[in-house]
Amino acid sequence: MFPLARIQIPAPQFSEPTLYVRSSGTIDSSGLHLSKDGRATFDTAFGVFAAGRWSRLTSITDLVAMMHISGRALVELIAYAGGVDTVIASSDEGGTLSCDDIRAVSAESFYVAVTALEDGVIVRGGEWGTNTPPTRNVHLGVAITTFNRQDYVLATIDKLVALEADVPSVHGHLQVIVVDNARNLQPNIPASAPVRVLPNPNLGGAGGFARGLIEFREGGWSTHVVFMDDDISLEPESIVRTISLLSYADSPDLCVHGAMISEEQPWMQFEAGSAYEFRSVYPLRAHGRGIDLRQRSEVVHDHLEVALDYSAWWFTVFPMHIGVDNPLPVFVRGDDVAFGLMHTGQHTVTLNGISVWHADFALKNNPSSLYYEVRNFALIDTLVFDDHKRWHLAWRYLGFGFRNAYSHRYASAEYMIWGMKDFLAGPDEWMKIDHSAKHDEIRHVSEEKAGPLSEDLKSLGFTPPKSKPVRLGGFLLSPLLGGGRWIPKSLRSGNVGVAQIDVRAVGLAIRHDKILYRHPRFEEGFVCERDSKRFRAVQHDVFATTWQLLRTYKKLKKAYREKYPDLVSTESWKTRCGISN
Repeated sequence: MFPLARIQIPAPQFSEPTLYVRSSGTIDSSGLHLSKDGRATFDTAFGVFAAGRWSRLTSITDLVAMMHISGRALVELIAYAGGVDTVIASSDEGGTLSCDDIRAVSAESFYVAVTALEDGVIVRGGEWGTNTPPTRNVHLGVAITTFNRQDYVLATIDKLVALEADVPSVHGHLQVIVVDNARNLQPNIPASAPVRVLPNPNLGGAGGFARGLIEFREGGWSTHVVFMDDDISLEPESIVRTISLLSYADSPDLCVHGAMISEEQPWMQFEAGSAYEFRSVYPLRAHGRGIDLRQRSEVVHDHLEVALDYSAWWFTVFPMHIGVDNPLPVFVRGDDVAFGLMHTGQHTVTLNGISVWHADFALKNNPSSLYYEVRNFALIDTLVFDDHKRWHLAWRYLGFGFRNAYSHRYASAEYMIWGMKDFLAGPDEWMKIDHSAKHDEIRHVSEEKAGPLSEDLKSLGFTPPKSKPVRLGGFLLSPLLGGGRWIPKSLRSGNVGVAQIDVRAVGLAIRHDKILYRHPRFEEGFVCERDSKRFRAVQHDVFATTWQLLRTYKKLKKAYREKYPDLVSTESWKTRCGISN
């Protein structure tokens, strides 16, 4: 039997065990304990075998389920299709259960159920496998970029070392390069482990991943590379399933993306790939957001593959022949977007059980993020889309600048202006950027950064939202009212308005001189206050840079496209990394 995936029992302390198994039994370090007639089903996010997706993407024909159980139990292999569960095979004597032709069954998914026939049954897990030989030999290079995230990245390294040593389907198929942009990581790595740590200047995620990709490319061992963030909690099974899926993939171009699950709500899927709409003020369009992975209907149903434009680099896998270009030198924000739009996105799929947990982005965003977002997305649109015109970029810049300025978020607007000015400086100036020094300059912002709230602010509830027509009316009226500056103070509210941290409360800002932007689940946020002088300065600079953009965009687009090979070349990246050729 050739292994495809593991059927796992969660750790005893894991807060959401129904992501792995549905049972009333108890879990400890030895496994899942069932008393007589107790039942466990693996129709879960990490337990099901996604038969529909495997049938479309690979050439496997049969499926084998093997469970590791102590004690006497009935084991059933169940096919789910169209709301109906059908037992395909069963046994009360252990061993393996199989389906000889998964396409003939037309199942959306398969799962295993275990019923204890006596007290003291212990379920320790199992495997999915096939008798179909693999079609290719996969060597997976893992590139991790880190900067002072020791707790996370050291745990990830330990998991990868153990996985490579202990799981036969991974042993000999995995190498890891950790690019340490802070140059202070000191992991305890066994001499036999295929893990290297490379000190690197702080060139952001793009610099770290470029360094890792160059190392794997020049090493000649890897068939595929996975880019993996340093601030994730890795489910090691993601590596197991990635290698097996790629080993059987019909297309040599197949790329794999690991879905992000919320670290704060570890049952909620945050994103499973994304679309990108360059004509929109908010171009990023996440797929699969807000899905409750505990819900059986979400995980047993066969969801057809969604066309992706890009996949985020918390877990993105691609074959080496697609990664012929290095990432753009954009430090943070958009490096993965550009790489996906240009190279990997159209070939990318997701698969149940290939996932990571990641912290909420709302707590990480601040004005410095908007500097990179404006600057880098302008570059991406310019390079990728032939039909991207100056008014597309001007509309987004004006629209988002308007939202920030008219919601008292002046620091965000100022950093947006800074980012646009650096884009307008052109590709020759971009090539001269000292990205580490630039980031040190950018990141020193004291405003609009989430922090612990005082007791007084904690007591403030969110301002009740108005109806959609009223909110739209307030948005449209805001410029005519100077964002509320021209409303008499007697008509303004003396209270602090409260909005969610990731919105621009334009309507709320008309009547409120102060707005608390707070996280909906944590006692963190910040206060923004009306400042008429600062508002006028922001408004002037936004319009001035927009006019410059409209006048020079056509020339800039041509110049950036001509400079692209130099921006991403191995030679330029080696120079940035301080590597001699």
